Amino acid sequence: MFTIQRNHLSDQGVDYVTFGKRDKNLIIITGLSLQRLNDLSNLAIYALFYQYAKEYKVFIFDRKDHIEEGVSIEDMADDLYHSLEKLHITNASIIGISQGGMIAQLFAIKYPQKVKKLVLALTLSRNNTISRETVGGWIAMTENNDMDQLNKDSMSKSFSSPVLKKLYVINRLFLKSVSTEKRHRFVCLAKSILAFDCYSSLGKITCPTLVLGAKKDMVLGVDGARELANGIPNASYYEFDKLGHAAYIESRRFNKVLLEFLQ
Repeated sequence: MFTIQRNHLSDQGVDYVTFGKRDKNLIIITGLSLQRLNDLSNLAIYALFYQYAKEYKVFIFDRKDHIEEGVSIEDMADDLYHSLEKLHITNASIIGISQGGMIAQLFAIKYPQKVKKLVLALTLSRNNTISRETVGGWIAMTENNDMDQLNKDSMSKSFSSPVLKKLYVINRLFLKSVSTEKRHRFVCLAKSILAFDCYSSLGKITCPTLVLGAKKDMVLGVDGARELANGIPNASYYEFDKLGHAAYIESRRFNKVLLEFLQ
């Protein structure tokens, strides 16, 4: 189906998945997670994003292998730029989900010539009470090695009940074997969210942009998505009324809305 590949940037590697054989390029940047791309099965990745392969050559990027204390969202946007340069991708449509949406915002601000269309899903441009409380709590739980509590909190705040009951058990098994290195990596990435603020620069995003929010988003809050849409000139906005932060997994309409916009 497809395999994990690596784009080497100096002495550090950036893993990515690519599939689809069309001429148009689509970049997908996913959100904060303890899991790496190489922890996920091909089937899981394909099930989420296979629809895009009909129209695009799709690239899904991970973060760098070695994440250091003090890493910023801007650093990750720069890493994406260097990855596209290495792969000779002159421009692409970009989908950023959650933390991936923060990276995508800064990428579009710094490298507008690289972006054809931009989708910012379930994300924000600056922190609020909900995001600070949620992400700050996850950092504390991870630093205390309370992975069971992290699992309960993240699952309950992200998913609706029917899906939550199934994924909680599966994720609990994974979290039992999380290494110290992965926990450190997660904390550094989470702290970058709390330091993120590009609200005052949103006017520099000039490409066609779609923002998606979820009314029941308990991770970042829906007000952040609404504020983001209002801050970008001529951005379109779509909101899921009955779903939360995992709307991109739970809603069949999610990919349909994105494809309609991208086409």
